[in-house]
Amino acid sequence: MSDAIAGLGGGGLATPQTSNIATAIKYSMLALVCFFGGPIVNKLGVKWALVIGAMSFPIQGSSYYCNSKFGNQWYLILGAFFYGIGSGCWYVAESGAIMTLAPSQSRGKYLAFWIVSRNLGQLVGGAINLSKNHKKGVTGGVDPETYIAFLIIECMALPFAFLIAPLDKVVRSDGTRILQAEGISTMGEIKRISRTITSKLIMLSAIWAFWSFFYSGTWSTYLGTYFAVRSRALSSLISPFFCIVGCFGLGYILDMKSVSQRRRAQIGLFTVAILNVGVYIWSIIIQVRFNHSAPGKIDWEDSIYAETFLPYFFVQTTGPMSQSYMYWLLSSFATDAQANVRNGAAFRCLEAIGQAVAYGMNTQTKSSPLIGFCVTFGLLAAAIGPMIVLVNSTPDRIPADVIAEEQDMGREKLADCEGVKAPAPVDAKV
Repeated sequence: MSDAIAGLGGGGLATPQTSNIATAIKYSMLALVCFFGGPIVNKLGVKWALVIGAMSFPIQGSSYYCNSKFGNQWYLILGAFFYGIGSGCWYVAESGAIMTLAPSQSRGKYLAFWIVSRNLGQLVGGAINLSKNHKKGVTGGVDPETYIAFLIIECMALPFAFLIAPLDKVVRSDGTRILQAEGISTMGEIKRISRTITSKLIMLSAIWAFWSFFYSGTWSTYLGTYFAVRSRALSSLISPFFCIVGCFGLGYILDMKSVSQRRRAQIGLFTVAILNVGVYIWSIIIQVRFNHSAPGKIDWEDSIYAETFLPYFFVQTTGPMSQSYMYWLLSSFATDAQANVRNGAAFRCLEAIGQAVAYGMNTQTKSSPLIGFCVTFGLLAAAIGPMIVLVNSTPDRIPADVIAEEQDMGREKLADCEGVKAPAPVDAKV
């Protein structure tokens, strides 16, 4: 539902600025929580971190409703503060869990299913949104009743969070169990934050993490600035469709058994980068045209609707594909479940900082998101070099799987040794 609200353009409000301020605050708090997310989630456990996150979800829907219905801005901004804390716990827990739960040879499929599930939430939200905002000629924000439906669905997350099983009780579909590290103290966990943040894995992927969701702030502003209410409603419905194809297609590439893990990482990076470059060039060309000749509020019946909406449609696929690929790559370096949580927390911290900066930058956008498009394109270009270095060092097998196999072999050998009886003593003859 959070993605569905973002898909409304400016949160569905009449002007995107207030939504951008609230969203910048949300991602600032989310980044802070993610920075300490490894120790928090490893101490609380994945289940309880997800419970805390689920408890915070209804704050967002209710705050947008109050702003739209009563013009109440303080709750939207204060709610973003608390929602950012809760969703930070959720962010770290869900990324660590999905990277850990997936069997080695099916990580691409599992990660695609995760990303697509998030987009299916936007699909449901889009259907609700379009049903409430389909009348032609309506200006301003979306119907306030739209947020009530979102709020009801957000409230449904909490009971499901209680059903999550602890990772140490999980048996994967291929029969393997999850390798868990020995428990360490809270101070020990905090000390590992600096090691994780300064590791080769995070340092080389830092710009990619910062860029990965940077586009959302600019594209949300683009929709809110140039598209009519019902066009924004339609966009929130149809945008997730192609994402399903794109993410599962990438998952198929990343799970190819006939190709080494390193080669799959290289093919995946090339695929994601090329698709994103095409989308950003297209979006910059469209925005330059708009700067020369403002189109007004574009309706879906207008002749320019398709060419101006399609870049947004495709970025809603290439963006999630970039996320899915990066989590697959991070899990390729994991040594245990706790390492996945720390790596995921570090990546999501940098990702949230990028989103906070993007939305903060767009609070100043009065007429043109062109600067945002150019900055996003520049960040992608800057991220490619370090990512090539990282991808070329991808191990051929996941270290956690290798360690787990060695431990299993060690236990089997010990069991065999204990099962062999010592030979009976032979009487010595003089």
